[in-house]
Formats: sequence, C-alpha cells, structure tokens
Amino acid sequence: MRVLFLGTGSGSSRDSRRFKAGVHVSNGYDSVFLDMGPGSNLRVEDFHVHGDHVFFTHLHIDHFDGVFDYMVSRKVQGLKDLYVHSPPGFGHVLSSFREVGNQVSANVEELDLPRAKVGELEVYSVEACHAIYAVSYVITDGRKKIVYTGDTAEPCEDVVKEIRDANLVIHEASCVDNCKQFGHTSAKEIMSMFSDIKAKMILTHIPAHSEKEIYEAIGNKFLIARDGTIFEL
Repeated sequence: MRVLFLGTGSGSSRDSRRFKAGVHVSNGYDSVFLDMGPGSNLRVEDFHVHGDHVFFTHLHIDHFDGVFDYMVSRKVQGLKDLYVHSPPGFGHVLSSFREVGNQVSANVEELDLPRAKVGELEVYSVEACHAIYAVSYVITDGRKKIVYTGDTAEPCEDVVKEIRDANLVIHEASCVDNCKQFGHTSAKEIMSMFSDIKAKMILTHIPAHSEKEIYEAIGNKFLIARDGTIFEL
C-alpha cells in the first residue's frame, strides 16, 4: 500500500506550510481518503491522485472542510458523486451548504463506527478519545495493516489495541506537551508510550509554528510527515 500525506497541519497551524488533515491510501487499484481538511483538497490536484471514498474521523473543521471544494471540483470534471463515510452529523452540514445555494452533493453514510470495503481495501473504525465524538481508522489489504488515529488523547484503549499488530501507525502529535485536556496527544506522550513500538510510526497533525520544538522532542525516533510525504509498505 502507498500512503500519501496531503495535509499534515494541526487545527492551530497559523500559515500555509502545512495544510490541514488529509491522507490518501492506495493499493495501486483502489484508494481512499482519510479526512480532508482545508487545503488538503488542493493537494489532490497537486499530486494527481484520485479516490471516490472519503472517511472522516470527526467533524472538527480542520478535518473535513476541504471536501466541499473537492465536491465542486469533481462536479466541474464530470466525476460521479463522492462517497462520504462519517460519524453522525456530516449530512446535516452538507444540507446547510445546499440550503444557502451551493450545488454540492455526495453519497453519505453515517455510522457511529464507519466501515466499508473499497475494492480490496477494508476500512473499519474504533472509537477514539477526543474532545468530541471521533473515531480512528484501520485500513487493511489482507496483508498489511494501517492505523490512522485522527485526533485522540492517549492512552485510548481501543486505539492502542489496534496499534499492537499494525504495520504502520499514523499518529497525531498536536503539541510538545500537555494537550490531553483538548483531546490530543503530545510529542512527549508519544515518546513515553511508543518508544519500543514494532510498527513504523509516522507523526502528523503538527502545528507549523511549533514544529521545531516537536522535532527536538521526537529526535530521530519517528518520522514526522510533511505535505507530500510518501510511505510505501
């Protein structure tokens, strides 16, 4: 599987060095988007990737607001409607956009724990530990397993359970220290909890204005993704 990071910034990032959350996963034939925050939809065009399914971890703006512009882009290109898999609430937001005159549409499936089979890719979710209801996603092709945490404070039992036998973990690192009260995991907590992890771990959801301090806290232990980072497994 090939993982492309479209947006690696946190909600508090203050400039355009890192667009907001977005990941593209493909096995060469089938592909899915995991979140699509502001700006990450533009990376879809920049990096010439495609996908008809997007899975949202939760409904904070920095994780889904880019999808509406992507819907417009698809319509202009004559592509079919996107399939949106989300915890409850996205359909209401989409309806609000339509009510004020935006011609956007999608095939929306809302579940407490979204899951779907997209070609050979199986995607399922477990509940995360965030400030609002959120899920973390597991993506597998039957051979390799990816865990995408989205936003979560650690330790989060169901998420940690999925991480144990993963090949790749894409984990948030939203601050250097002390952001659990906001439902996030800090770089220092990552180092404390996962220093002996067997899986490859890549960190994302990085506040651009604090990335130097996060690099210093992590050292060379884990890869910190940037927009455009590619990892193959």
